[in-house]
Parts: sequence; C-alpha cells; structure tokens
Amino acid sequence: MSKYCILIHYHEISIKGGNRTWFERHFEDNVRLHLKSLPFETITTSSARVYVFGIDVERWNEYSKILTEVMGLSNATFMHQQKAELETIKIAAQEMILRSGKEFENFRVSARRQYKTFPMTSGELNVEVGAYIQPIVNKPVKLKGAGLEIYIEIVKGMAYVGVDRISGHGGLPVGVSETAVSLLSSGIDSPVSSFEMIKRGVDLTYVHFHSAPSTSRQSIKNVKKLLKILARYQLSCPLHLIPLLEIQQKIMSESHDKYWVLLFRRAMIRLSCMIAEKIDAPVLISGESVGQVASQTLSNIRATADVGDRPILRPLAGMNKEEIITRAKIIGTYEVSIEPYQDCCSFFVPAHPETKARLNIIQNVEERIQFGDLFEKAISAGEFEIISIN
Repeated sequence: MSKYCILIHYHEISIKGGNRTWFERHFEDNVRLHLKSLPFETITTSSARVYVFGIDVERWNEYSKILTEVMGLSNATFMHQQKAELETIKIAAQEMILRSGKEFENFRVSARRQYKTFPMTSGELNVEVGAYIQPIVNKPVKLKGAGLEIYIEIVKGMAYVGVDRISGHGGLPVGVSETAVSLLSSGIDSPVSSFEMIKRGVDLTYVHFHSAPSTSRQSIKNVKKLLKILARYQLSCPLHLIPLLEIQQKIMSESHDKYWVLLFRRAMIRLSCMIAEKIDAPVLISGESVGQVASQTLSNIRATADVGDRPILRPLAGMNKEEIITRAKIIGTYEVSIEPYQDCCSFFVPAHPETKARLNIIQNVEERIQFGDLFEKAISAGEFEIISIN
C-alpha cells in the first residue's frame, strides 16, 4: 500500500446516533462516485474518518477540486501514512512541507490523538514536532493565524501527517434526505436555493417552465448550463421542461392583468405538484426571497402556495439579494445566471401587478378560468432529460 492517502472528515454525520453507519455508507459511496475519473485503489471508513488509498500523489490539486464538491465533507487532507512513532512522524512532517512547495512566514502543528495509547498527549506531540521542524525551516511558530499548519492524526497505531488541506461545504451526503422537486429558472435565486437543499442531503428533480415559441429557448439552454454546474454537487440532475404558454394565454384572456403573475405562479406550483406526485417527492423547493419582487410579498406568497398539495420549502426566504449573489458566485452559478434570457413570467409582466393579493379573490378569479385539460396537456408535452457531469 502507498504511504500516501487522503484523509477526509465528514461534517454533520459525526453527530448522528445509531444510524450513523448508514450515513457513512452514503457518504463513502458519494466520494467514490465523485472520484471515479481519478485513480485510487480503495476508499474505506474507520474511526469517523474516510480514507482514500492508492492515489496519484502528483494529482492532489485534481482530487482536492473534486472533493470540495462532495456534500457532507468538512475537510480533506493529503497525508503521509506511517506507524505512530515520534521519529517517523517528524520525518514525515518535514517531507510533506517540502512536497507542498508552500511559502510561509510562520507555522504551527495541530495534532489529534484518536489512538489514546500513544505515549504522548496531543500538546506534547505539537511541541516535539514543532521543535524538530523549526530549525529546518528557520521560521517561527505562530499558534493563531499561522501561514502553514502541519496536521497530525494518530489513529489505531498509525500516524497521518499532512499540510495540504481543503474545506468542503459541509452538510449531509446527497441522497440521505429523500427527494424533492425544485422549480428552476435560469436566474440567480433558484440555483442557489437548489444548492442549499442539495447540501441538506436532498436528491432534487428539477422543473423548468418556458413560453416557447413566444419566447426564445435561451432560458432552456441556460438552465442546462446551470444544471451542469449543480451536477458537480449532485452528480445527476433530472430535468423536466414544461411548456406554459397555452396556460398563460388562457389566464391572460380570462383575467385582469394585475393577477397574471400570481396565476402563472399558481399554475407552475400545480404542475410541479403533478410531477412530484409521479416521483413520490413530498415537497417542492422554491427560490423565493421575501420582498425581493412584487410576487414575493408575504400576501402574495400565501396567495400562490395554497394551490399545492404539499409543502413548499424556501431556503432563501430570509436572505437579501447581495447574500444570494455572494452564494451564487461561491458555487459557480452566477455567471450563467446573469446571461440574458426571456423568462416565462417576466415576459408577460403587467405595468402594475398585484402586490398584496387576497387569497379568496385569487381563488375566485382562478375558478372562473376554463382550463379544461391544459395542465395534463402541458405535462404530456414536457421534455425530460438527465444532466450529469459527464
């Protein structure tokens, strides 16, 4: 076995109780799927850590980039593995500093002992290794804000030593929290709300509504680009493309224009629930943020939500636009989201939309519209594909 490996700490799984093994298995499987394009021999879980053995040591940057996209990952470190003996730990620390090629002004040692029979405490090990390294690198120790950190973990008679560590997004492994249907536009908000639910372990199916041919299919192209990005975290993203135009035309011909956006929204929720019923998804996910646009006042949210037969989760409800944009830039969706497109709703927005709708009035207006089988036709006319990273 190679003396090098990647040691991974997971995030919230560590606080799970009797079913922790089930979460660990999902996490380990997800790590394996994410790394399938890179060489490794085995991936195993032991002592609340996941180990990737048999890696190509020259490709750490590739491993690290992919591992940042594994949901549930707290951190991952490129490690030198050897017996838990002080002298070999010192030499390994020196080697890993040289291998990293990092420039630094100061350093610190951070040791953790899971293997309590090791004859030194974590603090004593920090001092011994630091005293060995200091004259070699000719740099001072700095306990807070050090330019280089040497990580040492003592586990079951083995020592793991490294300096290259990356942080993940945390959360839970994808697939441990059932499935949900996410309403996805090609704007900024809904990809971020989808990401937040992926981070909670939810396996998402996506639905995008379009008004082609009255609008261009650019929003469809943009949504597929966005899902290519989200697939880095979810691996596989099922997508339903649902035509909304006939339903919109019916609404516009039989109701006052100030209600159009709300009635469009109710139609999208109704259609999304129909898809959710087919795949047994208990909830919908929406990118609404309270007060951001006219349709997202509290009154209007109430006036649209009741049409659904299942809860609607809104991960961004309390976030402002700047916070959402910052998040979009971090996960990589922002640049695609600001590309120009014609949205199925904004294209038909009236000059003065309703901002404080009363639920009973919206229900009465909707009841007078003769939809017939338009909802079933929209579902039947929909397109379906799976977007993946490969």
